Amino acid sequence: MSSYKNYLITSALFFSLTGCSNSEVSIPNNKVHINNTAFVKQNIKYFNAEDEYIMYALEYESQKKYETSREIYFKLFKNTNKYEYLVNYLNLSFLLKDYKNVEKYASLYMIENIKQEEIILKLYTLSLLKLNKKEETIKYAKKLVSKFYHETNHIFLASIYLDLREYEKSEEEFEKAYKIDKSINTLQTITNIQYYYTNKKEKSKKRMIEFIEKNSYPFNLSLQLLSFYEKDKEKGKIIPLLEKMYFEYKYNNKNRYLFKTEDLLTRYLINENSEKAIIFLEKNNIESSVLVTLYKNTNQLNKASLLLDKLYKKTNNLEYLGQQAIIDFKMAKNKEMVLDTVISKFDKVLNKISNPIYENYLAYILIDYDLDIKRGLSLIKKALMLEPNNLAFIDTLAWGEYKNNDCKNAYINMKKVVDSAGLEDKEIKLHWEKIKECVK
Repeated sequence: MSSYKNYLITSALFFSLTGCSNSEVSIPNNKVHINNTAFVKQNIKYFNAEDEYIMYALEYESQKKYETSREIYFKLFKNTNKYEYLVNYLNLSFLLKDYKNVEKYASLYMIENIKQEEIILKLYTLSLLKLNKKEETIKYAKKLVSKFYHETNHIFLASIYLDLREYEKSEEEFEKAYKIDKSINTLQTITNIQYYYTNKKEKSKKRMIEFIEKNSYPFNLSLQLLSFYEKDKEKGKIIPLLEKMYFEYKYNNKNRYLFKTEDLLTRYLINENSEKAIIFLEKNNIESSVLVTLYKNTNQLNKASLLLDKLYKKTNNLEYLGQQAIIDFKMAKNKEMVLDTVISKFDKVLNKISNPIYENYLAYILIDYDLDIKRGLSLIKKALMLEPNNLAFIDTLAWGEYKNNDCKNAYINMKKVVDSAGLEDKEIKLHWEKIKECVK
């Protein structure tokens, strides 16, 4: 939950924008105004090797040789009195987890009302936190908030309270930040704290509901509410929430969130009732592989075949054509009437992709109907290379060997199937009886 690492990045970005500006030599305690903020100007010293030192420092930093780089930055600071170099030195020291060094030099060189004061104060406070100096950490974090008033510093103090497990105070500071920035991320953090740490679960959920209903169901906040419903076993609230999200995103063309919500809603509907899921998908014209599966699971094979045909024409995905071939063969009352079209579909699929399920299916058709036993055996052996223990595949192989008058091997392979699966399946029983007769 702690977010103070983000502020190191903020500090680095701030330096990249301001650190390379040329400061002028000036009289101490004069003030310069930047963005309407008055800063004390520094006495800058001339250092003729400054540019070369900067190049070395940056090069070592890019090579992740932080020890060397930070020492060069410190020399630059001592020779120029430019505090942007001190900031870089402290940043790298923090990165190296040299918190005592950050504490020492931030404290030693801290000056009030300079442009870099806020960054230095943050790094100093974070180091105190890492050094487990709780009272001092809070003291300087509060100073940061009072002196540099904006939401990021309230979040900074709030994150420190959170790290110290002072959850009530953390919540209070995040609330102050939220009053300033009205950020959804800040609100998410507040509601998380309320739910998990400050015993305000119902308040947390109520607040999220009010916000998402007024603000077009922000996706991450809505998911957070969904997760709370899950944890509290409020199953009756999950699907209505997902439905509201779905129609909100659909109406506003938020496709990125629409598809994710559609997937979640479908899963929940399936878990509750397959028929409800089918009705939802059909009603909203959601033609997907999920709907194909639902049709197959509820034995609506004709609908599954028609949808597979649409999906194949729309996407040219051969997997859809392969599935359609299987369903068409299963549905046919007179299977011999559909052999040519089914085989044609399997041929089209297997000419482009290798799929053991389709290879086994086509192999069985070629063998069982005495169309091309040799090719059928070749296909099933190819499928078995990928799934050598698949009993359905071994059954097809045994049946092909029987049809090819190789009774000995047919018996060996069929026995493996019978020993594992038994004789409850009518087809297995038929094959076993025929192969035993063949051996005799």
